[in-house]
Amino acid sequence: MLRQTKFKRSPSYATPTPFTMQRPWLKLTSRRIGMLLVLLGFAWGCTLIHFTLTRSERSNESEALRKKILTMSREYVKEVAKKAESSPDGLLEEPEEAAAGYGFDMKKGFAVLLNDMLKRLDKLEERFNKLDPHNKENGSKDTPPLQIKSNLEGVNHPETCEVPTAPEYPHCGGKVEWMKGFWTTDPCYADYGVDGTVCSYLVYLSEVEHWCPPLPWRKNFTSTASVEPGEMASLQEDPEPLLRLLSSDKSLLWIKMRVERMWPQWVEAANSLAHSLANRSKKRILIHLGLLSKEAEWHFGEKAFDGGPLGELVQWSDIIASVYILGHDLELSFTKENLKSKLEFDSQRNKGGCPIKGKPPADIIYIDILGLAQIKKTLGMAGIQHYACYFRVVDSFGTEPEFNFQPYAKQRSRKSPWGGWNFNPRQFFTMFPHSPDNSFMGFVVEQHLNKSEIQDIQKIKKQNQALVYGKNDYMWAGSEKLMNELAQHFQIHATVAKNNDEQQQLENVPSFVNNHGVLPSEQLYDLLKRTKLFVGLGFPYEGPAPLEAIASGCVFLNPKFTPPKSRQNTKFFEGKPTFRELTSQHPYVEVFVGKPHVYTVDIDDRESVEAALTEIKNLEVDPYLPYEFTAEGMLQRVSTYIQKHDFCKKPHAWPPESALQVRLSGKGQSCKQACQDQGLLCEPNYFPLLNNKDVMEKNGLKCDSMDDMMEVYAPSKNEGTSTCSVQTEQLLFSCVGQDPDYRRICPCRDFIHGQVALCHDCL
Repeated sequence: MLRQTKFKRSPSYATPTPFTMQRPWLKLTSRRIGMLLVLLGFAWGCTLIHFTLTRSERSNESEALRKKILTMSREYVKEVAKKAESSPDGLLEEPEEAAAGYGFDMKKGFAVLLNDMLKRLDKLEERFNKLDPHNKENGSKDTPPLQIKSNLEGVNHPETCEVPTAPEYPHCGGKVEWMKGFWTTDPCYADYGVDGTVCSYLVYLSEVEHWCPPLPWRKNFTSTASVEPGEMASLQEDPEPLLRLLSSDKSLLWIKMRVERMWPQWVEAANSLAHSLANRSKKRILIHLGLLSKEAEWHFGEKAFDGGPLGELVQWSDIIASVYILGHDLELSFTKENLKSKLEFDSQRNKGGCPIKGKPPADIIYIDILGLAQIKKTLGMAGIQHYACYFRVVDSFGTEPEFNFQPYAKQRSRKSPWGGWNFNPRQFFTMFPHSPDNSFMGFVVEQHLNKSEIQDIQKIKKQNQALVYGKNDYMWAGSEKLMNELAQHFQIHATVAKNNDEQQQLENVPSFVNNHGVLPSEQLYDLLKRTKLFVGLGFPYEGPAPLEAIASGCVFLNPKFTPPKSRQNTKFFEGKPTFRELTSQHPYVEVFVGKPHVYTVDIDDRESVEAALTEIKNLEVDPYLPYEFTAEGMLQRVSTYIQKHDFCKKPHAWPPESALQVRLSGKGQSCKQACQDQGLLCEPNYFPLLNNKDVMEKNGLKCDSMDDMMEVYAPSKNEGTSTCSVQTEQLLFSCVGQDPDYRRICPCRDFIHGQVALCHDCL
């Protein structure tokens, strides 16, 4: 934000004369000083280039003069930096930086500018060293670049290389053209052996970044390269090392208590899957909980015992437990300093253009959006891109491609403080399987009923007892009519956080409600065992509690939303990077569970509520829990992700192509809906296989002409013009994209009942 500097007028000069009035063009503001310094620096650089290139004296004099010029330049820039520290002006940030919510004042703006000037001086010195044949440092063997020819010894290869064309690698040609113009902009390309030839571009793009297909003349080299066999993972059933790790900070206490309480379930689930969990490679996994960091100032860990939000903590505790019991090397981080120490990044040597060379700090980094923001603030966007393919972002509500790809989001005004990361959309892991463009992580629902209790559940239940889902007083606002209707059929219980003054009545909770206050987990689950009906109030959205209630044998009254809630009509979703519409408080149980366990009702419609309560009152419902929310289901899913997901390779090789089923959408329909109508799920990883004319026509889209398109609904066909369009930006492949004029070709797959994240051929 720009800060205005107000100048007070001196009382004795209230009406200045022309001679005493200061001329505006003579007024030296800090901004003008800054611009002057930049111009002086530019002039100095030009003088430096002219001096060095035209100087023809003896080599030792040239060398001494060059060093003197460079030394004086650096001293000049550093002196300017010191003076700039006192600048009172402000400096607006770039729009993409503003999206992350960070501000840069004038001091930081100067720091960036001056640091860039120093970098340019370093680069000039490096180039002059190459140009000067008498320079002794030229050809130093301290840090020699890896030459591509050294990788080709003993391998038959052509004198010249042609850029291959392959439908599954549609961006190969474009990437080669980019390399031709920009490979010298980052030293890391030369470190990988790029030397300015097309052959070196293709080797790099096929073996390092995987934008191009494998080269036939490189097969022998790649197959005979020595690869050290990795250590194999084995189940870890002893929880003590993990519990000690979780005892390191009070913010982890709630997570530790949940892991310790649920450990028998984890061990039982792991032993049940032991046969399928054999022959797994051991991974080094870093988990950073940005929401628990002191820098975030959200105090999730501390508030967990006072009615604070638990959904994120539930999911994180289950991720930690899964990774540990699966036998992987686990590191925990929850401070910015700790994370920075683990993620080393040389901004001078690598500007984010190349993947990590050598052994990365971790094979997988589980992180949340707050954690990414901390890395961005510390290492910059180049640091984010440097480690991009290793991130697995825990993101409850999901991030759609059009918010994730920053250039598109900026062009289309898709503003969100949580978007613009330019990751593969599959790297975002959600709480529920609502976003096919993202991956479903999930969590585990605690099961507190033993076998005898499940058999006798109807004897345990109090037929007229209801528990309302709303642990804060504000959630009850506007519920008077529903509570009065409910009171005619059930005794109403609640677990609302009480006021500090326990004698003071809560504002929105009726006096006839039996409020227990915030209960410890054991007492809460005992209350659910005896409860017949679990009642939603419309908020919070998509929490874990309804599934816990259903697993305890309750019926869930799920408030229906008409119209659906989204970022376009609901303040809570305004900044979320998704256009997803919620048709109820809990869409997952509405779609995947349903009656008799779930009744989705408009709670403002008295007749619908009365009919539902009457029907529920006479029901006998057994406990139910979808397999994907059991400890066994989560272990199966997480283990598969760890072994199969590799976002550092393009194209992505999982799920297997054998699961692909191509379908055509209706006009204006999304692929998510088109696949769902066929009892299938949209699988975005298959889009590159469909992104060409031959496949489109083979599957029924007749194309009179073809064009390239950077839109979330490509590949597709314009029904009005019969023009087919292919996608030019892989990060915009989207299952949810749609346009009223276009019919889409859709990559669908089957799924395992109760485990929608996996297909039948996925295991």
